[in-house]
Amino acid sequence: MSLNAKVRELEQKIVALEAKIQDLSRNTEESYKKPITVGGGSQSQGKIGAIDFRSGRGGMNGGPITWNETEIDAPYGTQPPAPTIGYNKHAHSRFSGGALIKDVIEIVEYEWGTITNKHSQGFLKSTQQPQIAKEANTAGKQVDKIGLLDLVFNADTQTWGCPAYEIDVRKCYIVERDEDGNIALDANGNEKKSPLFNDNELFSSIIWDKDGRNGQGCWRFLSVYASGDE
Repeated sequence: MSLNAKVRELEQKIVALEAKIQDLSRNTEESYKKPITVGGGSQSQGKIGAIDFRSGRGGMNGGPITWNETEIDAPYGTQPPAPTIGYNKHAHSRFSGGALIKDVIEIVEYEWGTITNKHSQGFLKSTQQPQIAKEANTAGKQVDKIGLLDLVFNADTQTWGCPAYEIDVRKCYIVERDEDGNIALDANGNEKKSPLFNDNELFSSIIWDKDGRNGQGCWRFLSVYASGDE
């Protein structure tokens, strides 16, 4: 085949490929599919994994979801090295991935032992699966440190908050917010925001009483009354 003939053949292939790309574009980019949640799954575990083109996994049925580069072809039950590249990043909201369910999501603390790669799911398949840490409750009973998030909903701002079990006095501010969520202003135009604690007791709302609580010490809130009409 002459050089000119090869060039004509390549030009024809380019035209055909351009037509195919345009056809694919019309059938994908211009079409809209409503996002749905699919329940259930295949009886064959090999058919429910996603294909990650960066992981090199392929095949019609896909493979296990690969969360980072060190999990690619990692030996079964063996801890891979700590990762540097994360895959399958995704958000969770009502529009992407689905909102996390209040009465379902749990937080757990493990006793990691020799496990140094906490990003890998490999330990879940390993015989070296870490134990859940324990802590004594007020009754002195050891309980597993796993449980639901303790959340409180603010219907005015439509946001979730967490009850505080510990307050850092040096970082805590007392504030008042308006209906828009902004810090409210007083009659002098100042934000209604002030630190809870100050090293100078003349400017602090609380002080440490070293003799309180039978000598164990405790924080005391100060009561200050302004004179005059206020």
